[in-house]
Amino acid sequence: MRKILFERFRFWDKLRFGTKWNIRDLSRHKSRSAMTLFGIVGCMVLMVGGLGMRDTMSGFLDLLDEDISNYTTKVNLIDDADLKQSKALCEELDGDWESLSGISLDGDTVTLDIVHNPGGLLNIIDEDNNRLALSDEGVYLCLRLKDKAKIGDEIEFSPYGSKDAYKATVIGYNRSVMTESVTMSEALADKLGLDYSISSIYTNRKADEIKSNDLIAGKQDKAQLMETFNSFVQIMDSMVIILVVAAVILGVVVLYNLGIMSYVERSRELATLKVLGFRNRAIGKLLISQNIWLTVIGVIIGLPAGVGVLQWLLTALAGEYEMKLMLGVLTYSVSILLTFSVSLLVGLMVARKNKKIDMVEALKGTE
Repeated sequence: MRKILFERFRFWDKLRFGTKWNIRDLSRHKSRSAMTLFGIVGCMVLMVGGLGMRDTMSGFLDLLDEDISNYTTKVNLIDDADLKQSKALCEELDGDWESLSGISLDGDTVTLDIVHNPGGLLNIIDEDNNRLALSDEGVYLCLRLKDKAKIGDEIEFSPYGSKDAYKATVIGYNRSVMTESVTMSEALADKLGLDYSISSIYTNRKADEIKSNDLIAGKQDKAQLMETFNSFVQIMDSMVIILVVAAVILGVVVLYNLGIMSYVERSRELATLKVLGFRNRAIGKLLISQNIWLTVIGVIIGLPAGVGVLQWLLTALAGEYEMKLMLGVLTYSVSILLTFSVSLLVGLMVARKNKKIDMVEALKGTE
């Protein structure tokens, strides 16, 4: 065979025999090596994507439960509720409130979110999931509207169904949980002269402690909402288990088949090594070490590939929640350990076949 590129460098002569043998073998069988690498990368993508999805959803629910929603009950008010009466009810319930209404922004219909939250029962968060203290100097665009304007730019919007136009300066971005929204404080809304009504009141009182009122359209217990989300997470856990099992099966099937193919292709070479005095254990190490090399490369490629695929899925399928990708150390550790375990297991299975090789038949196979 022709000399490979590495053989032209001075460090080549200092390498061990097993290293030289594996490098030459990889260069001779590029297609098989590429397919092995593809199987390992696919295994990593499935594991990182499945486990990372679980981490991201759990992190989102923790954020929603602990940082955004600190209330006990959400009280929904009737449409066009009287503003003074609504504020009086809010003070009676010691709560925070928000007003949601439709506006036209650059031809698109989005939500105007006016927030009054001195009690910290309903919080607004920034891009890094930190709580945001609303300023009265301008508005905040959600991340999905980030391309509409830069910080410092002035935007113009009109309430839905109205010809009135209002201008405000963009002073930041926030992570919106549900809607495409422009968020502002109560003080700024009053300063601009906006006509609005309170949509919801957030309070720490239990639903059965809140007296009926003509303004109240319904009550929503936060605990019940979180139970619904947790039920969804339990369903997701089953999906994650399926993905991880599928990743392991993919790794075993692909690596084992390619390993057997490699063994058949190299039977003459392996028989030659045995004739030269190499023991089965030493030859087995050669076979396993090549799998480990490819696994290391596959893990290096598969980790960012898995994160990229998961980020694409979040944007494409759950963009309305503006989730932030969250992967824990355990996800990376389990993905790497399982992939290496599969590679090592398959390597051992293939290496055991070396004991049964017929040296005479293998050496005469080319005649």
